[in-house]
Amino acid sequence: MATQRQYEAITQVIIEALERGVNPWSKPWNAPAGNAMPHNAVTGKKYRGLNTFNLWAIGAMGGYSTQAWLSFKQAQQLGGSVKKGQKGTFVQFWKVETEELTELDDKGKPKIGRQFIFRMYNVFNVDQCEGLKLPKRELLNDDEPADTFEAIEAAEAIAGAYISNGGPTVDHNGGDRAFYVPARHEVHMPKQSQFDGTEEYYSTLFHELTHSTGHKGLLGRFAEGSGPAHFGSERYSKEELVAEFGNAFLCAEIGIENKTIDNSAAYIQSWLTVLKADARLALSAASKAQKAADLILSKLNLS
Repeated sequence: MATQRQYEAITQVIIEALERGVNPWSKPWNAPAGNAMPHNAVTGKKYRGLNTFNLWAIGAMGGYSTQAWLSFKQAQQLGGSVKKGQKGTFVQFWKVETEELTELDDKGKPKIGRQFIFRMYNVFNVDQCEGLKLPKRELLNDDEPADTFEAIEAAEAIAGAYISNGGPTVDHNGGDRAFYVPARHEVHMPKQSQFDGTEEYYSTLFHELTHSTGHKGLLGRFAEGSGPAHFGSERYSKEELVAEFGNAFLCAEIGIENKTIDNSAAYIQSWLTVLKADARLALSAASKAQKAADLILSKLNLS
């Protein structure tokens, strides 16, 4: 299991980014759809949960142009090396190992024992390396920006599939507010024409749709009879982290920029208060957000 010190080390990265006024889950670089998610440059596999936000925060503070990461040995496998003096970033890795036990179950078959293994690995951003022969998927022509129209089409597909398969109703009648009503499983949004741009609209919608996954009939994050969470309260801040992290996952999946976060001092301070109070909060919020994003994306297979 992760130790309290490991929780604190990873959470501290996010706290430092927030205190600097850096939004660690916003995408400040151009990338093809999917490549905005932190991923391994060799295998292409995406990092999940808190690893995603830890690497996003490091990438934002370091000003890296990519979210491709790899280990020291993997850099050598690609014919390059880590630049001298570069500092690595720890990522978590969970693995479940199974084995047959000598004890039998009620059907006379050997019981299966499971062991959860936790490890920490050091990775480096591709920008921290030199001489790499990268796979073709990692190469981006800076003269050809990502296709915004396709990304928006993808956003419509994600939202539409989820709404049609157990998601909330969505009404564009929220005036100057966007909010989710758990009791009626409703999302209320301003009219599309009220938004400054299409990315602002979709990132706002993804934020509210992530909230909706907490409904008792879905992931059940909302306790019945708990009443509304007040702005700045611990419960409010925790759920806002989940919603914003889930939004960030969904935006990165299709290569659009997450633009819903409000960088006002009061909003950020409410998050910093609970993050500093409990170093495990970021891990918990990221895990819940990953489940929310997975649930929303899973509906694409049903449409």
